[in-house]
Order: sequence, then C-alpha cells, then structure tokens
Amino acid sequence: MSKKIVHLVNASLAPLEGSMDSFTGGVYADGNFVKDSLLDRGKPARLPEIREHLPGTYIFGGCLFSHFGHLIWESLSRLYAIRQCDAYPILFLSPNDKIFTLQKLFFKTIGIRNEILLVKEPTSVQNLLYAPPGSSINPLFITDEQIDAMSCLHFAGCNSGRKIWLSRSKLPSGKIMNEDFIESEIATRGYDIIYPELLPLREQVKLISTSDIVAGFAGSQFFSLLFAKEICAKFFIFNRRENIAATIPYAMKKRKVKFSKHVFDIQYVSGDKARASTNFVHFHPEKILDILR
Repeated sequence: MSKKIVHLVNASLAPLEGSMDSFTGGVYADGNFVKDSLLDRGKPARLPEIREHLPGTYIFGGCLFSHFGHLIWESLSRLYAIRQCDAYPILFLSPNDKIFTLQKLFFKTIGIRNEILLVKEPTSVQNLLYAPPGSSINPLFITDEQIDAMSCLHFAGCNSGRKIWLSRSKLPSGKIMNEDFIESEIATRGYDIIYPELLPLREQVKLISTSDIVAGFAGSQFFSLLFAKEICAKFFIFNRRENIAATIPYAMKKRKVKFSKHVFDIQYVSGDKARASTNFVHFHPEKILDILR
C-alpha cells in the first residue's frame, strides 16, 4: 500500500455545501482540518456537530462532480489509492443528492466495484483511509502513480488511416457556432465526426486511442485518453475560447503523445465569459482546414 495512504481514526467529515464553483466542507482529524481534503475552490467548514456515525473502514474519495472533465481530473484524483484499498466503501462529498446513473456506469467501466456513499450530514467515521490527491487543476499536476491507476483500458492495434473530429456541435453551450461548417468540410476529407457525449466511456477511449489522428476544439472530451493503456493518435487541438487551458496539453505531455495546439482569433457570441459555457465564432475557419489537410 502506498505510503501516502494514512489511517485516520474517528475522523469527522463535513458535507459539501454550495456549488462546484465555490463550496465548503472537508475532513477533520483530531479536530484539525485536513488541508488537501478539498480542492482549491473549497473552503473548510466549521468543525461540524456530528449527526451520523459510520462504524467500520471507508476510503475517502474526495469531491464528486458530474461534469465530465472535473469528474476525471478532480473526483477521480485519489484513484491510485482506491485501487490499493481492497473493496472498502468510498465516501464522497458532493453538491448533488444522488449518484447519477452515468457516474455509476463510469465507475464500472474503469473497474471500480466498491460501494459508493455520499456524505450529506456531518459524519464521524471509525476508520478512514485517507490519501492526498494524485491530480489537481490548481496547482496543475498529475502523478505517475495516478496515471498508472487511470490507464486501465486496452484496445489492440491502431486503426491505420482513421481520422476523427471530436465535435462539440450538439452540446447546449460551450460551442464554436460555426463548427458545423468545419465539420462538413473535413468530412469530405475522410474525417469521422464523433459526438463523445453520446458514446459510452469505453467507446470514447477506444476511438481516441486507436485512431491515427484526433482533432477538435479544446475541451474535456480529450481527457478520456488518460484511461487508455496505449495511444496511437496524433492530436490537433484548436482553441474554443481565447486560449487553450493548460490542462489538456499537460495531460498529453504526461502520456507522451504527439500533439499540436493552435490558437486563432475568435469572437464572443453568448454565455458567461468567465465560465466554460461561453459560445464563440472562429474568424478564420479556413486556417483550421489548412492544418487538417
């Protein structure tokens, strides 16, 4: 078992209150807040008055979100520890009142069979197996131990010549509004247009790892590459907002895949500019087409 995993006796858990963007909660050991039990967006709650008690042994999972990218990079950040802790139940702090079906399917696909429980009341835990996160957005890092734990899906061989475009055009927001023009053009050049949100995780990982070329606008659809044991593709990433967030290129460097990123002028159309839901238009879609020739 990793030396990073510690055994906390009679730990106290404060439930997550707020939203994914700003919240309180966390883990307390001997009355002291465990600093890395929350993400950078979280603040410690006051030491809670305990309302529930859990006898036995549990694993601390962290903060469970439904957003695809944050689920992978943040909610699964202790996967390296979960893999080593047998079949003990996992405790998550969550802004939601239930575990969604898609989250259950997600966990099943990557081989997590543990019972998963949401902490919704201040709770004491007789034995809590606690580990620091193996990945984080701020500060940005992912450990080799975490990468080894994530790369669990294997697909034999590469699909020589297959080219795919990871489309965002069917999403309700966070789009490039003239993406359909780009898709219609590259489809004539042999690209398959893929809508990742419509596919099971296993199929997403298979496509992104076995195709020769994977291209698209920056977004969390690229994070599924972390679950592949081997990756054949070269990746082309184009900006969806003013710039490309550092997380995606960082993940690709850690997985030692070939990629290039390209930033072109765009125009704001609608949505909250401070959030990923913003919609833009690319001024020069022909530059994207030139790169993908």
